[in-house]
Amino acid sequence: MDTAQHKARLRQYFDGVGFERWSAIYGGQARLSGVRRSIREGHTTMLGRAEQWAELPPAGTPATALDAGCGTGLFSLALARRGFQVAAADLAPQMAEATAKAALDAGLSDRITTRVSDLEELTGSYNLVACFDVLIHYSAEPFVQMLRHLASLCENTLLFTYAPYSPLLAAMHRVGGFFPRSERRTEIQMIHDHTVRATLADCGFTKGRARHVGKGFYHVILVQARRHA
Repeated sequence: MDTAQHKARLRQYFDGVGFERWSAIYGGQARLSGVRRSIREGHTTMLGRAEQWAELPPAGTPATALDAGCGTGLFSLALARRGFQVAAADLAPQMAEATAKAALDAGLSDRITTRVSDLEELTGSYNLVACFDVLIHYSAEPFVQMLRHLASLCENTLLFTYAPYSPLLAAMHRVGGFFPRSERRTEIQMIHDHTVRATLADCGFTKGRARHVGKGFYHVILVQARRHA
């Protein structure tokens, strides 16, 4: 399956049954299974750390941010509350709509704009670019291409997650494949650390802070990278 077909499948999933499942995981009131509860806990922990790393630029510099793959808008709202002007985008229309509604309900519509877009079709220039739990769906070649595009939009700080490669995690994902279909995550692609470092370096970024977040079946590396001065 080529990248375009893979994106089409992801769009269909996250704009259909995946929207209901992930809305619940992202913070709905529905009771969750142990697997989904561990994913929520991991995702919440990751977002909390990312918010700590999302520093406002110096006074006089526009505080602009891109939330690529915004989901239901949790991080977009957090950035807006901190003073950023946020462009939120998602491949799935229902996700983008959920972010727009969340911004309206929170009284932050003047600080958050939303759009439906493929990550690689996004344009502009932002002081901060965030992309969480999106690149984990892509194998090495499209991962590198998409990370390069995100870097091209970023003036200063790039925050993103990726699924690190390890034999243990590979085994966990194989076990997950035997779970009932309703309990499975979408397929996760693990990436070697050296691929991430090399791609960032080629784009003029340094991999600064990094934190492994692991809860049950949720395992990612959260990265804060900065453009070279």
